[in-house]
Amino acid sequence: MLFESSAGIEIRAGQMKACSAGAEKELELMKLRKMLAWLTAMAMLGTAALATGCGSEETSSSKAETSAAETEEAADAADDAEVDELAEDDAESGSVDDETAAYADALAGTLWLGMDTEYNCYAMGFNEEEIVFEADDGSSASGYWGVTAGDPTIYIFDDAELTNQIASIPWSYDMENDVMILNNNVIMAQADNYSFSDAATAMQEMATAAKVQEYLQGTYWVGTDDTSASAISMSSDTLEIIELSQDGTLDQGSFLWSMDYDTLNAYDENYNLLASFGWDISEDGSELQLTSDGESIVYTQVSEEDANAVVEYLYSAMGLEESAE
Repeated sequence: MLFESSAGIEIRAGQMKACSAGAEKELELMKLRKMLAWLTAMAMLGTAALATGCGSEETSSSKAETSAAETEEAADAADDAEVDELAEDDAESGSVDDETAAYADALAGTLWLGMDTEYNCYAMGFNEEEIVFEADDGSSASGYWGVTAGDPTIYIFDDAELTNQIASIPWSYDMENDVMILNNNVIMAQADNYSFSDAATAMQEMATAAKVQEYLQGTYWVGTDDTSASAISMSSDTLEIIELSQDGTLDQGSFLWSMDYDTLNAYDENYNLLASFGWDISEDGSELQLTSDGESIVYTQVSEEDANAVVEYLYSAMGLEESAE
């Protein structure tokens, strides 16, 4: 029976229990070769395992580093987005605040006069904090005022802290052209000759102007100077002008208009101020004087029938032949 023992290798039990010295050396060499082969194999396996293990650690480490970098990059991107959003909000808030401040600065220390299409007159004055509003029907309001960019409303409060609102007035304001419109139908112009404290007086004078404006509604006027002849007609909200120059040029236009105590203003459809005239009217209402840039034209009132032939009148007044066009 074949088997291994710790004492060596026995070929057959019971036969040749001892070997020669040469045979023993040969056996020892065989054992040594087997041990070396085994050690070599184990060393190779160990090296392979070590190499595999190192590669695994490097891959794992690389993956961990990549994951950490991606996480940090995502966090940085989120932080950047939040910073950008906050900056955008601050910019928008700053823009609104700047626009509100511009409104407030433009209104402080001003007095405004105007009338609606029913010839009701209004005066509104502002100082740094307070507002006064007067109407010719006897109504009035006073207190502290506040406006906000993008909100078409003037708010009136009874306290300087602007916490207790007592009234509000719809409005729009064109800072470039110094035109204020209340409640979509009252065109108001700034009154340079009056201060905040003169609102009531200015409103009374405005009421006088309103009577003139009411009188002018539905009337027709013609007038001449050294260089032109012109005709005007007025309705509740429209001013029409026809002008004939010495060279035969005929111009005409239609405008929105308003009056205060000493000025007649003409606007385009967007309430851009196009022209201003100082005005005066005779006691009997037959003559209307308009002055612009120091030059005055006195207009004489004509009937509607005469107004129908106003172009012929203008050519005749200028000594020109009417164009065939």
